[in-house]
Amino acid sequence: MRMTIALVSLAALAACAVQAESASTTASAAAEPLYVRHAMQAEVNPAIVGIWEVTNNVYTDAGEQDASLITDAQWASLAENAGTLASVGERMAAAPVIHAASAGNMATDEYEVAMADVQRFIDNDRQGFRDMSASFAVLARNLEAAAMAKDGDTALELVGQMDAECSACHAQFWYAEAQ
Repeated sequence: MRMTIALVSLAALAACAVQAESASTTASAAAEPLYVRHAMQAEVNPAIVGIWEVTNNVYTDAGEQDASLITDAQWASLAENAGTLASVGERMAAAPVIHAASAGNMATDEYEVAMADVQRFIDNDRQGFRDMSASFAVLARNLEAAAMAKDGDTALELVGQMDAECSACHAQFWYAEAQ
């Protein structure tokens, strides 16, 4: 199963890279922009919280995760939320135009990073943003497959990898000046 997931991962990553390259070379001024903040608020955050609601509640009294505690409904939720994350990651990887936020979603509180700064971080490494998005999409597709197969060990491992991938992307493109 893990070998199959690894092969699917490589194929999906290659497809995302080709798709992103193709999209960037055919982009035009009329291309529909991808608004990262909106995608995070409307899709990524609810999906990752849904995943955590499953995986954070399968701990034994000894403090270890036990995938046998995941119910059929939770497996379905895990697969659905992972599919959502994969779709968002694929769209971000292939987006010809990337904006940190729309004009109506630029306001931040004083403790938040200004969207103009986030835009600058993305602009400084657009391909890196696309590559991280593609990698995230592959992990999410793998989690979706593991959840559909009810492969607990793989699913729990992938959630941990996705958390690390999220943190790395946020460190580079959302909180870059904090480093």
